[in-house]
Amino acid sequence: MDTNFRPEITNQDGAAKLRETHPELTEIDALSRQLKELFFIDNHQFIGIPKSEAYATDDFVQYFEQKKSSFVYVYFPWNNTLVKTVPSEDYFKLKTNRNQDLITAEEQLKLRDYKVAVLGMSVGSNIAFVLTQAGISNTITLADFDELDTTNLNRILAGVHQVGLNKTIVAARHIYEDNPFADVIPLQDGVNETNLEELLKAKKVDCIIEEIDDMPFKIHARLLAMKYKIPVVMVTDNGDGIVLHVERYDLGHTKIWGKDAFYYEEKLADGPMTKEKAGEMIMNDIVGGPHRVDPKMIASVKRTLAKELVSWSQLGSAAILGGVVATYIVKRIALGELEQNDIRAYITPQSAEYSSHGN
Repeated sequence: MDTNFRPEITNQDGAAKLRETHPELTEIDALSRQLKELFFIDNHQFIGIPKSEAYATDDFVQYFEQKKSSFVYVYFPWNNTLVKTVPSEDYFKLKTNRNQDLITAEEQLKLRDYKVAVLGMSVGSNIAFVLTQAGISNTITLADFDELDTTNLNRILAGVHQVGLNKTIVAARHIYEDNPFADVIPLQDGVNETNLEELLKAKKVDCIIEEIDDMPFKIHARLLAMKYKIPVVMVTDNGDGIVLHVERYDLGHTKIWGKDAFYYEEKLADGPMTKEKAGEMIMNDIVGGPHRVDPKMIASVKRTLAKELVSWSQLGSAAILGGVVATYIVKRIALGELEQNDIRAYITPQSAEYSSHGN
């Protein structure tokens, strides 16, 4: 199991030891620029005047002298980089400053403390990172047993130098580079009924993002979510677009994809889950019927079943769209703005409204 995914946060003594043991260390001093940014955030009276004039004032000099000794070093072992940065609370202030007032300061704290588990790192890795960018779920659980292949790079935000790494490690590193003060819990062996129930029972998850390919697990995950009253959000890519499912088990919802739970329990009891059975359920129960499936996707699935393609087609643009939509939904759930029990929505670039200039 790869443990090289979490940065080391240290002080000046720790940084000195790292320099001794890693002479090829790359160092970045982000602190000076960060303090200049913080100055305007903390001193609104200087907003709007030229920055060079603001930095020449006694107010800035005093502010800089007061803050310059408050910093930490963050060491990223996977790229041997040491960054001098403001500590966690100031970093959070900087990181979320441009969110205001689309997200208020009070809402941002609530979103930071909302704990999400993202299960499956294809579309899921995009969702996890967009959540991080929005300052949602400072403690986030990621699950996937699979390793990154080059064919994944059309939809997973990674690089060829990471081929062969576990996908949760790839995603965790990406998150930590964006927010070194996050708490990422990577389940490198994947997720199953046992470890998911442990997480839910211990109240370590407030919302599940379910992006697992395994159909029996999809059902079991929802049965557990129903038991522990946890909302489930799922994005299914569909050509250029996505199908969004929101199931509010936290609000007492008792169905799975619009059907009674016992229907799926009977499906699970009715022999092994073949690819044909799973495909039929995805097309009819999840997507909503063949007429809802992108025709090119149907052609891709047929070619996959005929062993003409290695796997069905997926687009990175749809995966990123899924990240955006899922993050929006999680934000609304966390802030108590979404009261619907059961949602299935079809979102495509084609469904956007277009107008010419001047109209």
